[in-house]
Amino acid sequence: MKIAVASVLLVTCIVLFSGHGVFSFSYDYSATMECLAAPKRAQYGGGMIGFNQRTNGSTLSSELGVSNDGLHNTTLSLKTVKLEKGNLYTFSAWVQISNGSESETVAVAFKASNGELVHGGETMAKQGCWSLLKGGIVAEFTGVVEILLMSKAMEIRVDNVSLQPFTAKEWRSHQDKSIDKVRKKKVSFKVTYANGTAADGALILILQTKSGFPFGCGMNHYIVTDEAYRQWFASRFKVTSFTNEMKWYSTEKTRGVENYTVADAMVNFAEQNGISIRGHNVFWDNRVMQPKWVKDLPPAELMKAATRRLNSVVSRYAGRLIGWDVMNENLHFRFFEDKLGENASSMFYSMAYHLDPSMTLFMNEYNTIENSKDHTATACKYKEELEKILSFPGNAGLKAAIGLEGHFRDPKPNIAFMRSALDILGTMGLPIWLTEVDVGGGPDQAHNLEDILREGYSHPAVEGIIIFGGPIAAGFKCMTLANYDFEPTPVGEVVDKLINEWKSGRRQVRTDSRGMSEILLFHGDYRVKVSHPLINSSMSINFKVTKETENITVLLQFDA
Repeated sequence: MKIAVASVLLVTCIVLFSGHGVFSFSYDYSATMECLAAPKRAQYGGGMIGFNQRTNGSTLSSELGVSNDGLHNTTLSLKTVKLEKGNLYTFSAWVQISNGSESETVAVAFKASNGELVHGGETMAKQGCWSLLKGGIVAEFTGVVEILLMSKAMEIRVDNVSLQPFTAKEWRSHQDKSIDKVRKKKVSFKVTYANGTAADGALILILQTKSGFPFGCGMNHYIVTDEAYRQWFASRFKVTSFTNEMKWYSTEKTRGVENYTVADAMVNFAEQNGISIRGHNVFWDNRVMQPKWVKDLPPAELMKAATRRLNSVVSRYAGRLIGWDVMNENLHFRFFEDKLGENASSMFYSMAYHLDPSMTLFMNEYNTIENSKDHTATACKYKEELEKILSFPGNAGLKAAIGLEGHFRDPKPNIAFMRSALDILGTMGLPIWLTEVDVGGGPDQAHNLEDILREGYSHPAVEGIIIFGGPIAAGFKCMTLANYDFEPTPVGEVVDKLINEWKSGRRQVRTDSRGMSEILLFHGDYRVKVSHPLINSSMSINFKVTKETENITVLLQFDA
């Protein structure tokens, strides 16, 4: 067999994502979240509301009174519309406040005829400039709702409002088209003979050897001793976070006595099987989740113990992890802030950064994408807290990333709200990971998980997903992926289906009369073998498809 010549030509360019269809649908994560002197035009021409003509920012009637949730003083009624069960609705509006504080939260809610409020999103509005409020709702019934803006501010001003409906089929179509744009690239093959003429009819066999998108699963200590669990995990996933084994309460149960035996064994297993690890976590801001001996330490002793903890765990696994959750859930909790001051989180990020400057450092939080009723960890508040951390002296250059846990518990996840939160956080230009995705039990658990995973995977700002589930034999009861025989549950079948759907697998194409062939491939590593039925020659080549390269041409030449 003769050796042939092969090379890869990569052409890099800037990719601009554009939508499709009548409404130019897109993931609007490039939109500014800054406060503007004038509002931008309404999305979709206003959609069902058509409220895009108020270019002077006229104030609608805002009635002063206590709203049903007890959190807001001013309620502004925008319009009454009819929702259709199963449809998804994206909402946006430009808002500002007046006659009160410099800044205040403005939220959108949908009020049903029975008085029930469905919260759809919120933003931080200011006086004298316009802020973008984004949100959405998935209709669980057919009926009329009143769209309300709610705030503690004395007066709300609103302009260029939009409410755009999508059927579930349309929403899925948009997701699929986005996946083609942001997770795949067109690859061209050009095959020639030694004299430069086109090799018509050459057979190109394509095998994807590694996915370019990190789609992984949480792992626990059962992996150390359960061989069936080890095989099940390694055959599916190439990225993980440990559920508890790296946490402070696991590695230092007694003050001054560190024990990394289990964590080390899990790291070794992952490395032996080519599985990348997100470190979870250095600190947890919840007092309940501290080692017992830490909870009542005086500030000076706590600072000493925390510094030792950070130096120990970050140094121990330096170069072996792809990221760290430095401070877990510091929007919902403030154990370290109460003990050490308002800049405690920022300080710990600075320490971790200077200890391992190349490490990606996540801020990990829950309910930012999964629960529109939780006003503590909204996308805007998440953004504000992370910007505070990044602006802390010494943190310039810190490689930050956004960690969104994704513990969905509602019977029907609000995918429209989830997208709006991802859009808002996407404006930061940082990698977004869904870090602990799980879904509450019930007859729709598998369907809901698929909806959530497709929404995350199709969003251009999301760069990794880790689900928190596993086999029942390993103690995963909330979201069980396999039974005691390691056969997939309905939820596990969804995960396996998407793993296979989101990779190119084995493909084959033939060249045309020009010696050319084109194919759309998922990002990742590839092995290609080319042969021709008329000559005794073949060639192989390895190459990568990445999001940074728009056009990829693989040049192959037979030597006979």
